[in-house]
Amino acid sequence: MKIKKYAVILLVSTVAACNQPKTANPEKKPEMPVSKKDTVKKDLADLAFASKKDLVCGMPVSAGIHDTAQYKGKIYGFCAAECKAEFVKDPGSYLSAK
Repeated sequence: MKIKKYAVILLVSTVAACNQPKTANPEKKPEMPVSKKDTVKKDLADLAFASKKDLVCGMPVSAGIHDTAQYKGKIYGFCAAECKAEFVKDPGSYLSAK
């Protein structure tokens, strides 16, 4: 009878131990995947822009580029998608104000 009790206790302990969440190994740091956004920023940094500032809001291109637009063979950088959308509606008006 005592053997059955020990067997049940051992079985319950084993099942309970298997259901515990695994802890992360503190010595091994998880690898950080390269996000697509980081790759895009690197690609945008290598472009030669036709203007040194966002033509819609005036923010310097060196502060960061979110998107680009090509117009008449030149590339223009924009800090936000909204600025690009405004530029695309009427590029001539923004270039004449330059």
